[in-house]
Amino acid sequence: MRRHLALAASVLCLARCGPPAEPELSLLSDRSVFDGRFERAIIRVIATQPDGSSGTGVVQLTAGVGSFVEGEQVALVNGEGSVTFRCDPSEDPACAGQVRLGASWSGVSRALTVRVTPSDPTARPRWSVVPTLQPVTLHAAAKAPDGTVWAVGDRGLLLPFRNNAWGAPVDLGVTATLRALHIGADGVLDLAGDDGTLISGRPTALGRVQHSHGPVAFTGVTRLNGVLFVVTADGRAGPWDVDLVLAELSTRPFAGIAAGADQVVAFAGDSLFTWNGTRFEALAPPIPATWRQARFDTDGLWVLGKREAPSNAPVLVQGPGPEWKSATLPPGEVRAMAWGLGSTDRYVVTDDSVFQQQQGIGWRDLEAPSGGTAIVSLDGTRVLVVGPPGISLLRVR
Repeated sequence: MRRHLALAASVLCLARCGPPAEPELSLLSDRSVFDGRFERAIIRVIATQPDGSSGTGVVQLTAGVGSFVEGEQVALVNGEGSVTFRCDPSEDPACAGQVRLGASWSGVSRALTVRVTPSDPTARPRWSVVPTLQPVTLHAAAKAPDGTVWAVGDRGLLLPFRNNAWGAPVDLGVTATLRALHIGADGVLDLAGDDGTLISGRPTALGRVQHSHGPVAFTGVTRLNGVLFVVTADGRAGPWDVDLVLAELSTRPFAGIAAGADQVVAFAGDSLFTWNGTRFEALAPPIPATWRQARFDTDGLWVLGKREAPSNAPVLVQGPGPEWKSATLPPGEVRAMAWGLGSTDRYVVTDDSVFQQQQGIGWRDLEAPSGGTAIVSLDGTRVLVVGPPGISLLRVR
């Protein structure tokens, strides 16, 4: 009798319960058509366990032609991962046309087809190397309202860039490394660096800002509504009142600080902090990542960084709010970002090159001769990259 009941239950379950759940795997691309030489596709995989939880382990990728820059295996982080696919028709004629990509994980396979269209050689980005005539590293750069780009670096260097050339350095009377720079809409420069160095004023009237904190290393500086804010290498941050009011917030060095839209955001390691009008308070980060740079625009706050191990993938997130939005970035150690003037273009500089995202669709490798530490949008498609000792890079097409 029990055997008959068990058999009946099994038949009933097959009729009502349906087949057992299976793992799910998705294979996506940020673009379906690209030129293969100057443009590359970001391939994203999303894996889900039968119970609906995030997939774990490694996804194996295949390509009929071309290659995956980071390798053919993707380690899943929270069920997702991404790699960069390149297929240059000038290196392999088989790249021109339809290219089939595949992914397999946990017994599930998926395929994706992209089209590679050879580009017009005359449309290739072109760079000019512009000597700074100073054999030191530049750490930060920003554009003033009059169009001058100012850059700061080692040995107390403050350097102007006008008419596609660097001018003579401004004598500040300091030798400490300058690491941060902010330029207000009124043309006032704020410079910050090692040995307690804090300098402010217009280019023709710069002066040392005195404070009581000794030789602290400042790593970031900004202003909001005329109030000066700084962050330090020993995890402190705060505003200028009668004196600098620094609060201990992090056990890790601050990488920088940014202001906009009546908000100040500072970042140290994987932590974000926002100014509530009287003090800094923790801002819940959208994902585990080490943050490199932040900036504000009409869409809100943007934060650039890299995900934590094991992926270490670069990421750009937009928020804050109930829902942060994230965008997968090109490979490489990201350093800084800039927005195109009067356009929706975004630029990211890495250790090796410069990447452009046009109208929010994909990232294009601009094949710069090198990377840098800072990038400034000049006008149109022109951007200036600083960093390597003695040189800067100017995109002229």
